[in-house]
Amino acid sequence: MPGSDRAAPGIHALHGFIGSGKTTFARRLERTLPGLRFSPDEWLVALYGPDLNAEEFPPAFARVMAVIEAQWTRALDLGVPVILDHGFWGRADRDALRAKAAALGVPLTLYALTLPGGEALRRVRVRNAQPGALPISDETFRTFRARFEPLDPDEEAVYVSD
Repeated sequence: MPGSDRAAPGIHALHGFIGSGKTTFARRLERTLPGLRFSPDEWLVALYGPDLNAEEFPPAFARVMAVIEAQWTRALDLGVPVILDHGFWGRADRDALRAKAAALGVPLTLYALTLPGGEALRRVRVRNAQPGALPISDETFRTFRARFEPLDPDEEAVYVSD
């Protein structure tokens, strides 16, 4: 809109491990841009409840991510900036997002949030006790930690500190 203070459409993606502060930052970003925030954990809990077991989680997560992608790409089509509060743990996931942004013709800003593992686990334990949280056990935290790939030196990012 002419004269509008609205941010231009673009993808604002958050890279960080569990407990690094992604959702807190995403909530702040959605207000300051403003933009539309997509946090898969919130959708999972709303649609499936907080107690998905190890067998139920992967297909539920895949369905939620497919619906979220349809929504965030539509938001971009409508000129709304989107905040993807997902983590983008793997280089392949980040490269796919870069390719998607290029195909859509929108800019991508990757925000990197880091936190020592001990503090992240402490935060997860606190979050687990909150209503509406998607609980993460200590064992799951450690298992997922092995899957996390930090940014490579050639990956541009805005580094965010708490």
